[in-house]
Amino acid sequence: MILFQLVAIPLLVVMLLVSARNLFQRARFLTSLAWTLLWVAGLVAVINPNETTEIAKLVGIRRGADLLMYSSVLGFGVGFYVVSLRLRRMSREITLLTREVALLEAERKISGSSQRS
Repeated sequence: MILFQLVAIPLLVVMLLVSARNLFQRARFLTSLAWTLLWVAGLVAVINPNETTEIAKLVGIRRGADLLMYSSVLGFGVGFYVVSLRLRRMSREITLLTREVALLEAERKISGSSQRS
């Protein structure tokens, strides 16, 4: 076992346990399942690196390292896209809430000043 495996395996096991624990929370099931599968795949790749080469050959890529690189780039791209969509939605929600609060404040000030008159 090489030094990288000695460091990576315990880290991946901890991440796997954290993700697996969240599997039982209904609201996060799909996200937790995806992370759990990712950590399992990482463990398989670290414990038996030759498997990545075999899988790469099945999909027409020569080396397992290239498969991991392509998969990482694709995964990061999808992840950034999903995060940007969520941020955009949250920004819209914050704008709507801010408008609602401003209207309520204005209404409260108007009704407060008309009661004094």
